[in-house]
Amino acid sequence: MQLLAIILYSTTGAQRVLEFKPGSLNVVTGESKTGKSALLDILEYCLGRDSLQMPIGPITRTVAWYAAVLDLNGGQAFVARPAPLPGKSSTQRAMLRFGSNLAPLPYTELEANLDSDAVREQLGRRIGIEENLHEPPAGSARHNVEAHLGHATMLCLQRQSEIADRNLLFHRQGEQGMAQTLKDTIPYFLGAVPRDQALRRAQLSAAKRELKNAETAYRRAMDADKQSGVTLSVLWREAYALGLVDRLEEPDRPTAVAALQAAIAPTAPTSDVGSDRETATRNHELEQRRDSLRNQLRATAAEREILLQQESSEVGYEGAVRTQAARLTSLNLLALTPDGNDATTTCALCGNHLTHPDPSVTELDQSLRHLSDQLQDIDAARPARRSALTDLDERSTALRTELRDVEAALRAITAATTAGDQLPQDSRHDFTRGRIHATLATLPSTANAELHRLGQLFEFALVHVRTLEAELDPAEEREQVTSRLVAISQDMTAWSNRLELEHGDSSVRLDLSRLTVVADTEQGPAPLFRIGSGENWVGYHLVAHLALHRYFVRQHRPVPRILMLDQPTQVWYRSEVDQRSGAPSDDTDREAVSRLFRLIHDVARELAPDMQIIVCDHANLAEDWFQESVVHNWRHGEKLIPQEWIDEAASNG
Repeated sequence: MQLLAIILYSTTGAQRVLEFKPGSLNVVTGESKTGKSALLDILEYCLGRDSLQMPIGPITRTVAWYAAVLDLNGGQAFVARPAPLPGKSSTQRAMLRFGSNLAPLPYTELEANLDSDAVREQLGRRIGIEENLHEPPAGSARHNVEAHLGHATMLCLQRQSEIADRNLLFHRQGEQGMAQTLKDTIPYFLGAVPRDQALRRAQLSAAKRELKNAETAYRRAMDADKQSGVTLSVLWREAYALGLVDRLEEPDRPTAVAALQAAIAPTAPTSDVGSDRETATRNHELEQRRDSLRNQLRATAAEREILLQQESSEVGYEGAVRTQAARLTSLNLLALTPDGNDATTTCALCGNHLTHPDPSVTELDQSLRHLSDQLQDIDAARPARRSALTDLDERSTALRTELRDVEAALRAITAATTAGDQLPQDSRHDFTRGRIHATLATLPSTANAELHRLGQLFEFALVHVRTLEAELDPAEEREQVTSRLVAISQDMTAWSNRLELEHGDSSVRLDLSRLTVVADTEQGPAPLFRIGSGENWVGYHLVAHLALHRYFVRQHRPVPRILMLDQPTQVWYRSEVDQRSGAPSDDTDREAVSRLFRLIHDVARELAPDMQIIVCDHANLAEDWFQESVVHNWRHGEKLIPQEWIDEAASNG
């Protein structure tokens, strides 16, 4: 996308057409207060910004519509925006038309047919901005951000107050929330995120939903399977107590279910149900089993407590042993050699005979070895103790489960006996079979094969989510950004040296975490805000944006091929005389301005026809290459707004 023309429509329908050359440097030079800076605001407004930023004055009093003709590399677009209503500073109304060889439309044909969001969306699609989405880290309060034409435009404009600012590098960076938006969207424009990132993120969201559903189904099936196992265990023991089955130990689930169904089948003989004496005997057997389980559980708990007490007592003992061993180990620093005859019976200070001689080196060495052996025994015992504790925990869990089943069976037998006592003798057997049949009917029908299938679905969904997350790894994105910034840094360093900037002979790079330029000096990194002089601030702004756009062009990134700079030479034009003449009076200043424009000219020529640079400035150098780049010279009364428009507005006002 490049700018072919800016068209202003007066309130009376008159047109002011300003043409620009694509694929080259365009200089709009002139005196102060001629409207040069307004061109940037007009272009940004036509590219979809809702608010019109230019100061209230002759332009806002005389212009009814702002329009631009854009080259889209194979087509053209005519964009028109009505001026905001009186008392307002913004509007979303817009007009957009695509075609080829478009000419400025007559005033009578201007009609808003969409809004500014649609302008950004349709123009963005035409230059290749695809669906994308930046998701902030989990737990962040920030919203998702999709890079669009408005974000790309911020990389293409440098207002007069921005290009010489040591604290702000990009257009609108100082506005609330814009710095973070730039950090979130620049990686996309650099190509550091996959082209199909939005699709992958959508796939990840869908995969996460599938994973949640699969996990829920699997957990429910597992819980139901576990609960049915408990219910079946209770039912088996109850059936045993009632004489429906012959053994207390429960077989595997299919066998247990088949046996219970056979026991309650209508064809089963009534004699299968035991007599009251047999029922009491089996009931008593269950009670004995319950008491045995309780005793085993208490014994297991006691064994576990003993092991825990041993572990606790070892902690203090081990600390004391390690302290003493550490003290003895320090003697190795003296390089003393045990020889068996090194006992000392005389005091080293007074020379008196010692009743109890000091320990010899040999004795100390033996003591150290003994303590080391004890520590090794303690360390060796720990794995066995941990294993024993694990076994005891597993045994306790199994005992509790079986005890719970036995107690539940006893409660069910008691309740059934109470209800059965109210029935005639010949109906008690049918009542027992019916109750067991009803309980079996409530058991889930989920088979082991179905549970295995649900488990596999859950595992497949989990692997799919992890694969997509790996493809969207933020660390990979950061590495891709760093790689691209290294390439951009090479141009920045070369051009900084060419402009003779301070620290220009050092490595110069973009720091996206702080959105600034950094020069890596021998004394350490020097960010832009720690580099003095307005000349350096302008120079580093310039090399950063030229390097970025050179990268965008060479890598075919979806950013408008426009770089508009407003007053880049302001620090050298300090007087009204210099501004009117267009050439600084100081030789050093003239050389600096010439270097600046020569770099811009050379970069535009290198990237032609794929890059357009528009500079609005006081400069009007005499060199032929500069004069060939001048498209508008607003001096000697020439301005953006014709004088007759101003006179008409004054007469009508």
